[in-house]
Amino acid sequence: MGRIVIATLILAVSGIGAFAVDLRNEDSQSYTVRVHDVGTTHTSIGSSTTMASICSSCEIEVEGVGSVKASGSETVVIRDGLLSKR
Repeated sequence: MGRIVIATLILAVSGIGAFAVDLRNEDSQSYTVRVHDVGTTHTSIGSSTTMASICSSCEIEVEGVGSVKASGSETVVIRDGLLSKR
């Protein structure tokens, strides 16, 4: 019985990041980013970089590019100065 509970907890914890939004910068420049979730987080993303699991549901605002709402396992991509979701 105890092994079943432990196995269930391990599976539940390992799946927590499975449905989180990633942010990928495919441009050759860095950008200032604001993530609007419960509060607002200010950060930056370097060129050719991916930030994994930044939120489960939020609005991502990239300075000089725009903003987009994303949730679940979506990936927000900066490419050629534009935002898109995959």
